[in-house]
Amino acid sequence: MRRMSIKENLTMKKPHLSHWDSRLFIIAGGFMLLNTILLWVRYYSSNDLSILWAAIPAILSLATGVFGLCALYPRATKTRPLIAKCGAGFAVLAGTVLALAALWIFAVSVFGDGMPQPVPQWFLMLIATFMLSVVLAFIGNALAFLLSEERVIGYFLAVPVVMWGLMLVMSIFKGLEFGLSLDFYTNGFIAASFLSLGFTLNKSN
Repeated sequence: MRRMSIKENLTMKKPHLSHWDSRLFIIAGGFMLLNTILLWVRYYSSNDLSILWAAIPAILSLATGVFGLCALYPRATKTRPLIAKCGAGFAVLAGTVLALAALWIFAVSVFGDGMPQPVPQWFLMLIATFMLSVVLAFIGNALAFLLSEERVIGYFLAVPVVMWGLMLVMSIFKGLEFGLSLDFYTNGFIAASFLSLGFTLNKSN
């Protein structure tokens, strides 16, 4: 019986590995959907639900979405390599910053006295860097696919960018509190786009 060459072995494993982009976005969509549900429960329920319960799934969703963008990089770089590299670079930066923030929170919670109040300015800058990197990562990847033959992927990736842009515009004109309160609605659209993207990628892999 002929033994398979290394090239043939890698070719057979490629389809299995390519499914990770779809799985990551399905997971991200599930977390964001959970976030949306918890936001509505917190708003309409009489229970005094901490905002932390809603924030954790949102952070997990964004983190998983960033890993999904990294998994999409080989696909995005086929037609627009420069834009794809920029998007992947910001995705890696977002993942690194998030890991540093998570390690610090874990360290002060386990070995210290918990989160200091007020929160240090450098930590707020770290969070701001993470959010900006996530937005730029999605913009870069959305552009890469919108300028390729796989525009439907670009449309789904553009939905979070449009939702975040809407929140920013409303924050400028009607105040930060009003802009942030739109997450009741915008996160639902983002969840739908992540889930739709995940199932679309699963069919095309």
